[in-house]
Amino acid sequence: MEYYIGYAVAGLLALSAALLGALIPGGPIENRNFSHISPLKLGMFNVFLTVLGIGSFTLVYFSIVGAKPAFLAAALCGISYFLVYALDLGKIFPVSPDRMPRALFWIEVVGLILSIPLTFLSLANVFMSKGSVNTSGVTSSAMILVLAVMIVLGVGIVIFATKSAMRQSPKKANSADTKNRTAD
Repeated sequence: MEYYIGYAVAGLLALSAALLGALIPGGPIENRNFSHISPLKLGMFNVFLTVLGIGSFTLVYFSIVGAKPAFLAAALCGISYFLVYALDLGKIFPVSPDRMPRALFWIEVVGLILSIPLTFLSLANVFMSKGSVNTSGVTSSAMILVLAVMIVLGVGIVIFATKSAMRQSPKKANSADTKNRTAD
């Protein structure tokens, strides 16, 4: 039974991370304007989201091999996904003056729903498991290389997402220019 739960958790983690990755600001779905939020606050939020997404992809492997700490971390990821989506859908944080696109709304609803079984299955595995599985087979040099690639990728994502979220949409920028010209 634990074996199947590991695969279910790994699948939910991968799907949750992919859905979150599709919502990177400046991408095809998330294009709301957050320029009114301080860059530091927005940058810290993007660091959290990037760590959550990349960390979830990393946990996929460890969930498949059955490492008990991975399921505890997966439960924390599930709670984090739930909170991120609930706060945005509830218009608590981050709040944008732009209307939420329909595709974004539905991806967040699906992500919110997926976070519930992710959390419960992860916790069920933690309480059912009889010990940690040895994750040998991964060399330390390979882990260091993967960690370095993830850090570089993460920094790039955070910079891109923060800059994209701070830009005004072209439509709003044009209307602001028009207002400034008529005021002169």
